[in-house]
Amino acid sequence: MAQQNIHVWTGISNKTEEQFYKYFDQDKFLKDNHRFSTDESPEKDGPDLKLRCQFCKDLGLPSAYNEDWITMHFSRKKINVQLAIEELPVWDDQLEVDIYKACVAKGISTVNAIFSYADDTLTIDAPLKSYNDLMYVGCFVSQF
Repeated sequence: MAQQNIHVWTGISNKTEEQFYKYFDQDKFLKDNHRFSTDESPEKDGPDLKLRCQFCKDLGLPSAYNEDWITMHFSRKKINVQLAIEELPVWDDQLEVDIYKACVAKGISTVNAIFSYADDTLTIDAPLKSYNDLMYVGCFVSQF
């Protein structure tokens, strides 16, 4: 049986839907990286790291995040955190319970946004106070 680390953030975002998703927008960085990697920009030593999305900057990722491993859910309506957890790519009931318990322990019961990122190499030892208005809930091990 294989395992994967899933990092989870949730809470109430006061941003518009457009602003919320802009936090993850890495199009400018990917275009710049493509130009660099195809030698369309021979005067550069590498892609412009300032163009990384805010999500990558907040996590200290040296490059773009893998879009296949991120799940985002945003709603204008506030919902119970249990319903939000169901939006995550988690197929293990016990893992859902563990995420829920971690949310409750942090005082999170009602949310309008949640996102997760699966990455076995990512460690968040000193979480920021806010990631796109949301709190880091923790890293959970998913069995599949």
